Amino acid sequence: VTEPNTGKVLAMVSKPDFNPEEISKIWDDLIADDKSSILLNRVTQGLYPPGSTFKIVTALEYIKEHPDTYQNYSYNCTGTITRGEDRIQCYHGTVHGNVGFKKSFAKSCNTSFANIGLSFDKSHFANTLQSLLFNQELAVAFNTSISRVDVSEETSEADMMQVSIGQGTTAITPLLLNMITCAIANEGTLMKPYVVDYVQNSAGNKIKTFNPSSYGKIMEQQEAEILKELMTNVVEEGTASRLKDL
Repeated sequence: VTEPNTGKVLAMVSKPDFNPEEISKIWDDLIADDKSSILLNRVTQGLYPPGSTFKIVTALEYIKEHPDTYQNYSYNCTGTITRGEDRIQCYHGTVHGNVGFKKSFAKSCNTSFANIGLSFDKSHFANTLQSLLFNQELAVAFNTSISRVDVSEETSEADMMQVSIGQGTTAITPLLLNMITCAIANEGTLMKPYVVDYVQNSAGNKIKTFNPSSYGKIMEQQEAEILKELMTNVVEEGTASRLKDL
């Protein structure tokens, strides 16, 4: 849980965990247990398939490649899409019928997003992924893993379909996903996440203070506004409609 306009991390939870007050007592046992993952911060170091959350990235790329015509997108979802022997289907084989860009996102239509991914300029998409901090170290003050998406001119159609819906070899830390969504909420500007406000000595005097700092603009303000509208629509009439009245 992060403040988008400052980067201040309000909550970060990783399980399994430990009691910091007992770390001196259990340290030797933790180090000796090579099967334990208690010391792994899954938020910053865990790598997971993003699944449909990655459709935020796919949608952004389509907007970038079609800034004036993305709203004209249309696709007829029959529940499945195939390329050769490779097949993608919508959740439980749902048939969404004719969908536009907005409805494809709201309903999380896998086949439509696979179709969108097949249309991409792969070199352009690779640059977008780079701008969103994939495939690189993050400039933050704690240990992180590198989130990876493999896209190049050699990427097959089958792999592009998988990438477009957040599957295949794609792996992301919860931290980077949080950072991208915070940038969307902050009009395209990403603030560096930080977890400590200040350090004080035993006398209660502050000896070091940490202030918000910007990572820079990772998308245009107009692009962020479009994505916010798409994400809002997921709750209002899409797959997250159960959250509408909360």
